[in-house]
Amino acid sequence: MRYGVVIHGPEVIDLGIAAKVLDELETLGDVEATIGGAMGVAALIDAGLEDRVKIKGRQRVSDALVEMDRKNDEVILLNASKTPVSGQTFGQMVVSRVINRLNVPLVQIDDGFYICWKSPLRPVTASLIRSMKLKEAPPSTISKPSPYRRVISGVEIGENVWIDGIVVGKAIDEVVEFRLVKGELAYSGLEPKEHGIEKLSITDLSKALIRSGSVRRTTGAGGESRIRATGNRIILIDHRAEDALFRGHNIKAAVSVGDDTTRIATSLLARLGVPVIGIVDGDEDGICMDREAAEGSIRLVLQPGNDDQLGAIVREKIFRGQDEMIYDGTIGELTSKIKYLAGDKIRSIVR
Repeated sequence: MRYGVVIHGPEVIDLGIAAKVLDELETLGDVEATIGGAMGVAALIDAGLEDRVKIKGRQRVSDALVEMDRKNDEVILLNASKTPVSGQTFGQMVVSRVINRLNVPLVQIDDGFYICWKSPLRPVTASLIRSMKLKEAPPSTISKPSPYRRVISGVEIGENVWIDGIVVGKAIDEVVEFRLVKGELAYSGLEPKEHGIEKLSITDLSKALIRSGSVRRTTGAGGESRIRATGNRIILIDHRAEDALFRGHNIKAAVSVGDDTTRIATSLLARLGVPVIGIVDGDEDGICMDREAAEGSIRLVLQPGNDDQLGAIVREKIFRGQDEMIYDGTIGELTSKIKYLAGDKIRSIVR
């Protein structure tokens, strides 16, 4: 018996569900597990599961399901949603993209419940689920995803809503809807953050990564990184914070632009021992609660509304318009160069 396990998000790892399921499945047959997404990988590192789960970078969950379907007798999707509604919505969205390409049974094991998306479950898997005392939730209707409309259910009022790593507003309803109308993003159930919306460039809502709340609702073991930054390469992170973990191997440091981008990038790169020079202006939305930081990390806090402007100058003057550079100087020297470019816009420096 071969099992393919696709792990989604950090919460199912932090709660111990992933380790438990892997332990049980390994007594029943051969197990291959994968994970994509930076926060999930950070949780994997915190839990010490790197040797048991293959890291797939930014692979989409739907693509991982198809890959596992081709190689295994049964596929299990592991997730830990905020509510059964949000978990079912997530599963429906993912499965709708690939249901016609799946051949073997598929079950979603979530926090307190499970959904059998493709029957029949094998008796040993059903027995595992019974041992976990999970409630069965019926699969919702599978419909083809629309590139022009996307509904996010199970949202908590007041939560941040973000698309492709950019906060676009706060939820004012438990259901948030996005639509593309003549190429423009329209929405309901959302108090918009125009500064975030104007940074988006979306042509297909079905491919956008849309989430609400924080990037990691649970906490893992954490602890000091076992790795130290090496090399002479510096990367620039500008509003694509979760890419940092996959770009962060064998680099000396990172320069990050934006409050939330810096908070996420600093947290992720702490797992690799990579210090971050953050260019921020104090308008953090609070989507990342993790305060881990590698030794040598620093934040340059500017006058309000100046982080993006300084980021653009740093890209042009220091990085020569690129996303990374070779730099043989010290982190302190690079910080001094950025401080010089910031001039009197600096309010404070936080180490």
